Amino acid sequence: MENAADGASPEQSDGAPLRLGTGASIYRGADNSCIPELDPDCPYVPLPLVGDGHLRLDGETGYAAADGPVVDTGDSFTLGVVVRLADSEPAHPMTVLSQAGEHTDAFKVRYEPSTYTWQLVMPERDEVGAPEKVVSQIAGADGGEGQGRRLAVVYDDGTDTIKLYLDGHTNAEATASLPDGWHSTGALQIGRAKAGDGWGEYLHGDVDEVQAYAGVLRDMDVLGLGWGTDPCVC
Repeated sequence: MENAADGASPEQSDGAPLRLGTGASIYRGADNSCIPELDPDCPYVPLPLVGDGHLRLDGETGYAAADGPVVDTGDSFTLGVVVRLADSEPAHPMTVLSQAGEHTDAFKVRYEPSTYTWQLVMPERDEVGAPEKVVSQIAGADGGEGQGRRLAVVYDDGTDTIKLYLDGHTNAEATASLPDGWHSTGALQIGRAKAGDGWGEYLHGDVDEVQAYAGVLRDMDVLGLGWGTDPCVC
């Protein structure tokens, strides 16, 4: 595990680096210089979520942020992320992705421990206390084990529909109507959500493979998110 010296995540696959806040670090897997199966003195090093490493957040101040919005929330978009919660019984809601307007988040993807669900929350207007569309899927918290959950969000401006995918699948409870998406200007946040004039719902866990696309990915393309490659959107 290492804190990025320049406060930014390493660039990979031509993706834009992220700004890391205090309490965020980059976890690196083994470099293969020592193989436990061949050398009993080699320490065991857990595998990263995907690829060579992942983002680790402390649940208190840790987050990562892009330089600006990565999707136009007033138009169709798709987002994917891999996340593993560190706790088996989180004490409060924790947000993995959000992108804010002036007064509230245009969307946030969070874990709600009181209902054991991953939720997609999208307010209908950029106003404090605005009505929200909330869709969800049931899943137990990871407790720091396993390869995490592959979450995806799809907003279809043409059909006024939002969907939350869990490990490549969605259902009626994870689908809702959203008549008019609104344009947010805030930067994409990883590991926290807007809370009044500040931030809250800090995530305690690991995050990897944040992928963003303009437009609506098909169900078969959503299945390809979170595996270290871009899906074939052809």
